[in-house]
Amino acid sequence: MQTFQDVLDAARTLTATDRMRLVEALWEDVPASDWPLPSDEWIAEAQRRSAEYDRGNVSAATWAEVRNRARRQVGLDE
Repeated sequence: MQTFQDVLDAARTLTATDRMRLVEALWEDVPASDWPLPSDEWIAEAQRRSAEYDRGNVSAATWAEVRNRARRQVGLDE
């Protein structure tokens, strides 16, 4: 039986793409009923941001826009 550390060490030898695929595959295996509840601080921050959006003080972006901007910032897309 491999230990957590054995698996982690092996995962770290994967390419970045394969590590991300592994993270996604593992995350998909966690049932929603096992997800941790958000902290009070996280809930307060989400409510604060929602109120800012509702007042029109901030705008929203789609996930595709956010992802593309992040990829450009780290040099993955030109």
